Amino acid sequence: MAARFARRAGFTLLEILIALTVVGLVLGNIVMVMRSSSDAHDEETSRATLELQLDQTLDRIVLALMAASSESLEPGASAPAFHDRMEYMQSLGVNDGKLVLGAPERIEMRIDRGEIVWIENPESVGERLATWSRWVREYLEGEEPNGVDDNDNGLVDESGLAFVLDGTQVTVMLSLERRESNGRTVVYSRTAIVHCRNG
Repeated sequence: MAARFARRAGFTLLEILIALTVVGLVLGNIVMVMRSSSDAHDEETSRATLELQLDQTLDRIVLALMAASSESLEPGASAPAFHDRMEYMQSLGVNDGKLVLGAPERIEMRIDRGEIVWIENPESVGERLATWSRWVREYLEGEEPNGVDDNDNGLVDESGLAFVLDGTQVTVMLSLERRESNGRTVVYSRTAIVHCRNG
């Protein structure tokens, strides 16, 4: 009778295998939940970063153009033409009845780098340059390089940064794009209308 009791005191090989399988399944599920939670957090962080970059860049452009003299805007072609750069001089005030303008400045998209840069005194010895944004799309959201107005905004094949001049008003359109770790592409776009100073 004692020998029979000793045999029943331990686990059988089958019971151990079943227990290990259950533990493996539970651990596998925990790892999957943690991984998907981590991926979701990374995606949300990536999207928030992109949206913040878009808002900050558009704010900088708007503030720069608000202080610009409308007469200094180049290129001067009006709507429905668009440009991927804008040159201007800020209106600093009036001295002895004459308008005082700041140094020439330029905001432009560099397609090869997917960047927006600000340049003071462009193409001169005293040139200063700052990158305002990365992840700029080659074309605005919804637009394809096909000679058609794909996004129904009255423009054809407009770039990821597009300026449209209409008198003293400049419409600024911007699309940023970033690829997430899961391979999906996230795009954010904004449009702002800026009224430049007369004179």
